[in-house]
Amino acid sequence: MNRTNRSLISVFLFLSVTFYAGWSFVWPAGVADAKRADTLFGHDSIQQPKVVNGSDGQTGRNPSLDPSLLSAMLLAKDPVQAAVQFSRTQWPDGSMNNSPDVVILADPQDKPAALAASRLLLSSKNGTMLFTGRYVTPEATLIELVRLRPSGLVSQSGVQVIAAGDIHQRVIDQLRRLGLRTERIQAAAPEALAGAVDAYTAQLSGKHNRAVIMLPLEQKPFSSSMLRLLQEKEGSLLFVKRFFIPRETLQALEQRNGGSNIYIPASLEAVSKQVERRLQRYGEVTRISGD
Repeated sequence: MNRTNRSLISVFLFLSVTFYAGWSFVWPAGVADAKRADTLFGHDSIQQPKVVNGSDGQTGRNPSLDPSLLSAMLLAKDPVQAAVQFSRTQWPDGSMNNSPDVVILADPQDKPAALAASRLLLSSKNGTMLFTGRYVTPEATLIELVRLRPSGLVSQSGVQVIAAGDIHQRVIDQLRRLGLRTERIQAAAPEALAGAVDAYTAQLSGKHNRAVIMLPLEQKPFSSSMLRLLQEKEGSLLFVKRFFIPRETLQALEQRNGGSNIYIPASLEAVSKQVERRLQRYGEVTRISGD
């Protein structure tokens, strides 16, 4: 079975379990809306979650999370179980030759931070993402981590798990007691985490990505234009507010010495014209609206 067929089967199984197990998609405020597809993805019809495939020295595939699939997980009634189910369909046997090289752990309650943490997967051959709480990791996630036994990032001395966000040290200790080589990228706010992830991935690759996707913190979490842009661009992800650019975002942009290609998937109601003009000091700015 070729890698395309394996990916399609995995996504079909994930979607089947999602719908038949009764997972409902909800907004952070807890309001369910099953009637309108644009509740999830703006004014477009619902996009089918898919897997981005590439090459891998051991398995011949790279099951990194597509942004639309990640959004489906985060908006599921039980994000922890949704992520575990996807992992089990992608790596069904859990053998050393069929496992991710790294697992990114994030708190699904902080959706912008989880989205920022997901960009760590761009530095991985075939990593995936699972979810944790701030102070304790759910049993389902722990069981899946033990089953997967990630092979480890060679460039990071075999790190198997990266916990990113406002994650307490007790979670890290819990993972290390299981024998998992764990690293933490600690940040209390999404904009701080995005800056830390940008610095981390730049250290791994030896340079900062010129492409920067600038997400508004004050807009709904998964608009259609945002998802399309994240699918098309393997750039860094940073955050802005409507009338304000956080310090961590400015610091990350300054590292590029004016050579950034900045994309804003948001309307003027989410990111003001004055913020757009200020961003032009750091490179070329393209606004992509439509939601």
